[in-house]
Amino acid sequence: MIKTDLFQSHFIPSEKPTDKLMIVLHGKGDSLKPFKDFHNEMQFKDVNYLLLNAPKKFDDGYSWYGEPPYQRDGVRRIREKMFQLLSDLENQGWKPENIFLFGFSQGCLVSTDLALHYPRRFGGVVGVSGYFQFFPRWKKQIHPRANQTPWLLTHGTKDDVLPLEDTKYGVEKLRKIGLQIDWVEFNKEHTLEDEEYPIIRQWVREKLKEL
Repeated sequence: MIKTDLFQSHFIPSEKPTDKLMIVLHGKGDSLKPFKDFHNEMQFKDVNYLLLNAPKKFDDGYSWYGEPPYQRDGVRRIREKMFQLLSDLENQGWKPENIFLFGFSQGCLVSTDLALHYPRRFGGVVGVSGYFQFFPRWKKQIHPRANQTPWLLTHGTKDDVLPLEDTKYGVEKLRKIGLQIDWVEFNKEHTLEDEEYPIIRQWVREKLKEL
């Protein structure tokens, strides 16, 4: 079980005892509710899940940070809050190297930002239909251990919210500094599709074996 007062959350325990955890971050205007069946989609009996609601109310859901020109400050604020959560989790026995970050859209940006700046490696990052926040002098701010965390990023060729080429350009920037990023394109819009789950499952299972 996980206790936190930092976020509205929902914990889904694994069927088998395990110290592996996946933190799930929704997209802008969404909430944790659509992900309450996520563990059945992923089909892992040996992974726990922590679903989080973003802190900012937005329409019928929540947002992790504000719109430009306030996005940068918002990303930094949510990074600090997530750092605190990760520290609390470690005190409860959840080691970062056994934690996977899963994020859609805004949740993907938050997940990748954490993996770039947190002073520990993660089990892995799975980002769907996301993008990145590159700060001034961003290369100097990345933690030296960032390249130890493997990433799987998926994106849609028909995404009209976050264009494929923009995200792909960010991926290449990160690859050039040594990050391990697997990139998969789908014929989809700004969505998470059923056809993505088998690829995500296979990738996560491979990374679990390496832990």
